[in-house]
Amino acid sequence: MRKPVKRPQGRKRFLILILAILLLTAPGCWRGRELDARAFVTAVAFDLTTGEGADPDEFLLSIQVPIPAKMAGEGGDQGGDGKPFVVYGTTTKMVTTGIRQLQRQLDRELFFGHTHLILFNVEVAKAIGVDRLLDYFKRDFRVQRIARIAVIDGEAREILKLEPPISQTPAAYIENLLSGQSASGINYISDFGRFLVEQGDVGFDPVLPRVSKGKETALTGGGAVIKNGKFVGWLENNETRALNILLNQKIVSIYEVKCPLHPLEEIIVRTTGFGSRYRLNNQNGRTVMQIRVGGQFETVEFTDQHGPLATIQDDLEKAVSAAVRAEIEQVIQKAQELGADILGVGRRLQALKHDLWQAMDWEREFPAFPIEVEVDMEWTMTVRRFGG
Repeated sequence: MRKPVKRPQGRKRFLILILAILLLTAPGCWRGRELDARAFVTAVAFDLTTGEGADPDEFLLSIQVPIPAKMAGEGGDQGGDGKPFVVYGTTTKMVTTGIRQLQRQLDRELFFGHTHLILFNVEVAKAIGVDRLLDYFKRDFRVQRIARIAVIDGEAREILKLEPPISQTPAAYIENLLSGQSASGINYISDFGRFLVEQGDVGFDPVLPRVSKGKETALTGGGAVIKNGKFVGWLENNETRALNILLNQKIVSIYEVKCPLHPLEEIIVRTTGFGSRYRLNNQNGRTVMQIRVGGQFETVEFTDQHGPLATIQDDLEKAVSAAVRAEIEQVIQKAQELGADILGVGRRLQALKHDLWQAMDWEREFPAFPIEVEVDMEWTMTVRRFGG
């Protein structure tokens, strides 16, 4: 028998070595293009066009592009009036067309793979719609689903021009404001991926964060209610906090309540550990959604001297429960007035009583659907203050 021929191992090792060297020494690239040949778009903004004769179907598309040298702290004038970024804009009727027009202003290819902020002026969100303007980004899978999106009470383009108090781009600054790290309960935390899921969820209408421009900084708090892809109304700060509680978001927040013993004085409490449970019941032949909310609180500050607080435990728990319940009832009323089921009642009705759900016209019946709320807040008494 002929012995099997042994293949030379040295040649194989040599080829692997050459391949490794090529990989390590190859210039940075993405899908065949050099990194320094790309213009990385960090933020996108949409506004309605203004002025006499403005086309109602057109909108202003703005993008923010960092200047790499200035972001790295290097000197030199590369545009942007000393800022580490440049904002470009164009008027268009379609996002794709607008991007092509913006591309004509730059010598690098626009790249949206690092876009982490998409902003909509409230008027454009109302007239044209968030869903339509996001269609391009839904189809471009390079756009990250963790990108933050928000509705601006004012001009969205102006937010892109803000110079943050800390050295960073406005996009990174707003992204941090809209994240959980700055949450006080009054921000609705969402992103591109969550919006897409909520937008496609039957029996649920999404909410987006609200942002406005202050004198020098951006202001967050509140929410924008979206119905059928368009803006239909605002949620105030306390209504947004109540919605977060109903949706079982992990929030910590501060409430001010009247002292049970001294009605002219205030007690500040910190609330945490919220949990909401939904249950469908039949009452006198009608279906009612009952929501039971529980949570804990501790006392933080007082406006005057008090005696031993253990003597007012029951009354203080009732006062805090009433404050939380009032806000929850307010956001339920707002949702039903807007005809937008941001609470997810329809989603639960569909899951628990599918036959009833199929027989209902939820768009028409939600505004009058009976919803009852019970709140039970427990004082943890981990922080006490005794009168001196």
